[in-house]
Amino acid sequence: TISTASSLFTPNLKMTTAKLYYYPATGKANQIRLALAASNIEFEDVFPQGGFPPSQEQVLQWREIGGNTTTNVPMLETPNGKVYTQSTAVLRAVGRMGNLIPKSSSNENTTEDENDDLLYLTDKIIADAEDFRTIAYKSFVPWGATKETADKFINEDVPLHFGNFERQLVENGGIYFVWKDRLSVADIALYDAVVNFGTNRVPAEDCIDGFPKLKEWKSRVESNPGIASYLKSDQFDKISKFDKATLGY
Repeated sequence: TISTASSLFTPNLKMTTAKLYYYPATGKANQIRLALAASNIEFEDVFPQGGFPPSQEQVLQWREIGGNTTTNVPMLETPNGKVYTQSTAVLRAVGRMGNLIPKSSSNENTTEDENDDLLYLTDKIIADAEDFRTIAYKSFVPWGATKETADKFINEDVPLHFGNFERQLVENGGIYFVWKDRLSVADIALYDAVVNFGTNRVPAEDCIDGFPKLKEWKSRVESNPGIASYLKSDQFDKISKFDKATLGY
């Protein structure tokens, strides 16, 4: 969804950096923050007063900005007043801003068929990442998951999905998931899923060691200058992260 910020929020139209509306947590906004960082797009986190759950007044303010009568956050507002909602749609929009996503048409470097394959692969990897997040969210013990569900996530779901991720990485040359020589928005989406919903939560710190290519890729993504700088920043440090306690450990 794209809209223009309401006149009630005209001060935002004068901003020099983008604004990302979400909670002070990784959650569904982390992949967007990483994509902004990789694109060298400065942004400000805008958190709701009072935290989670948001007040009705806060929900109405988000609705006024984003336009959706359902969910608006994570929501990105750019300095020119454009507003983007829905997490994966925002992610793709940032990918286009930062040249992290294949173009919708062929160019001098790719044929039409090759470009279609890159676009499909981008969508496919983003969907794979979302599948893993969906399963991961069901394993949060503090939110009601049983120990059996959490242990199944650790012992079955993580190895299954990590294995599928590594298989595709190897098939693409073992460096990145879409382009063979550089980072894409699909890599960022999958990195967030693997780390934020996987390795940061699983009690065994070596849970990725059985997937050496995936482990090398993880380090490669973290070495991107924009992402590396963001991960060391106070801005990232202030955001709460999922950890082993989410699985009851």
